[in-house]
Amino acid sequence: MGFGVSGPDFPEAGCAIVFGATGGIGAATAGLLAERGCDVVVTYRSRAAEAEALAASIRELGRKATALACDVTDQGNVDAVVEAALAEHGRVHTVVSAAGLVFRTRALVDFTHEEFGNVMQADVMGFFNIAKATVPALRAGGGGTITALITTAVERTVPTDALSATPKAAVSMMIRMLATEEVKNGIRANAVGPGVVEGGMVPPMRADEQTKNLLDSAVTATPMGRLGLVEEIAEAVAFLASSKASYITGQRLMVDGGLAT
Repeated sequence: MGFGVSGPDFPEAGCAIVFGATGGIGAATAGLLAERGCDVVVTYRSRAAEAEALAASIRELGRKATALACDVTDQGNVDAVVEAALAEHGRVHTVVSAAGLVFRTRALVDFTHEEFGNVMQADVMGFFNIAKATVPALRAGGGGTITALITTAVERTVPTDALSATPKAAVSMMIRMLATEEVKNGIRANAVGPGVVEGGMVPPMRADEQTKNLLDSAVTATPMGRLGLVEEIAEAVAFLASSKASYITGQRLMVDGGLAT
């Protein structure tokens, strides 16, 4: 007799696609999905060497892995990744959106149009492009999951953090729409909101004094009083994507040490 959800975490046939897999959270997620039984397609925008090294590490676990270049703001690029994944694996059952730009912090109206537009294009249009390409593939495979990385700042208003919270709030809403619209097709959609994490885009952001101060104050305000680990975020993503979360959809899980409490 068992007390949990029986069966494997992920289907044996098919693959997971992790968009933005060369970031700290994306890489940890791709590796953990492989450990849990997924073949994985990882994408990168410019860091080819890191992506190839990640794919090699996954293959050492006995899983198939491919690294593909992809600018998520280009629908053709995203479509090509999905087509390649289907050609190699026959099915896509898991999609993770972890792509994002390093951004600066300041008062909302102090951003230039270019700064604001670049992040909105990468985050909002990037996720829309991912959904446009992957939902039909998930439908064709009998269902699956989409999990997006957002931010705990959609729950807690943080001054000067508009370029994190604003686009991710839009992604969060798209996740809720997908969860409602695609449940009939066997597709679950959820989001994970990291707090301040040791890894990914945070280290380069510390080069800017104002951004560093914001990050430091966020850690001070975090009840657990420390930075998160990329592995801790990856665990939440892998759980929501797995069969263990089969009755969870349309949710955003904050993995932030209590910051948004």
